[in-house]
Amino acid sequence: MKPKTKEHRRRWVLRLFEWGLLFCIVAVLGGMFLNRMGRIQAEIERRNFQSTVMAMQAAVLLQSVVRPEDVAPGDDPAAIYNKQFGLLPAGYVGRLDRPDPAAVAGGGWYFDTGKRQLVYRVRCVRYFRSNLRGPPRMRLEVVRENGSSKLTVNILDDGSWTVGGKDAVN
Repeated sequence: MKPKTKEHRRRWVLRLFEWGLLFCIVAVLGGMFLNRMGRIQAEIERRNFQSTVMAMQAAVLLQSVVRPEDVAPGDDPAAIYNKQFGLLPAGYVGRLDRPDPAAVAGGGWYFDTGKRQLVYRVRCVRYFRSNLRGPPRMRLEVVRENGSSKLTVNILDDGSWTVGGKDAVN
């Protein structure tokens, strides 16, 4: 076997350096991609939450105008939504008495019968600032509009998403 020359060793070390540099570049780009995908998932969750709330607001308003005797403040907006459109929010668990928010999976909805509030458990917790203790969640309740007989769904100030630009409040 022929002995290795200094030139061969120098090229081998340079090749190792090139591979190491390539690995670092790929790792940084991969990290940036994963971070961006997390932000996109949080933005999708925020928009799904907003569209579900708007649909429930429409259902509650419609029910309070068409059949006001069938709806009252403190009712379950998901049940009214189901009655109006035959749909439930994706991940709706049901009506729970004294629920443990940690027991409900992220992305799930449940109605707290004690507090008379519909609760959404946030899935992308990294991109949500919560004002509540425990798992991050958003609470909604059916309330009467000021000076009107119409009802609406109010989002309580429980936190906000950190994605979505200017309209990311809720």
